[in-house]
Amino acid sequence: MELLLIRHAKPFRLSDPAGADPDLMPEGEDQAKLLAKAMAAGRYGAVDAVVSSPMRRAAQTASVTAAALSHEISFDDRLVELDHGWTTYGVVHTYTDRATLLADMNAGRLGDNSFDLDEFRSRVVDGIESLIVDDERTVAVVCHGGVINAYLSHIIGAEQMFFTEPFYTSVSRVIALPGGYRQVMSLNETDHLR
Repeated sequence: MELLLIRHAKPFRLSDPAGADPDLMPEGEDQAKLLAKAMAAGRYGAVDAVVSSPMRRAAQTASVTAAALSHEISFDDRLVELDHGWTTYGVVHTYTDRATLLADMNAGRLGDNSFDLDEFRSRVVDGIESLIVDDERTVAVVCHGGVINAYLSHIIGAEQMFFTEPFYTSVSRVIALPGGYRQVMSLNETDHLR
């Protein structure tokens, strides 16, 4: 089967003491529409199911694609981002040096927040692996940059999770075959945004 790992579209930056869970900003809504149009036109092949993180930015991105494909969305809490429950979304934008940002994230911290890299990766891998069945289906998984990094680092056998920066609505393709065989076919495809 094929997994299409899709990062959500661009959200607002937000602070909320109850937990920051921002909506898509207008640019993000446009990105989600372009993704949905490309998916409906077959740019990423026939899609049989849409699964999403329940966080707003992912769910809103998924809803546009699911509507274009006439699919329901299945939600999985294991696909939430590592910042789930944090009071601020957009901490990454406070960094002025990309190298420092990535070094901090690879060390399990982001601004004043910290997270357990191994626990996060384990949760994500359990969630995504649970979607895999031995057939020819294609499943669109709308999630977050950290979730994509966690799963890809697992597939390539990295001893520790690592971070890169998938673009908003980018698609990374993974082939999942019987016997645990996984192959990364593409990373960070953004043709649909042109």
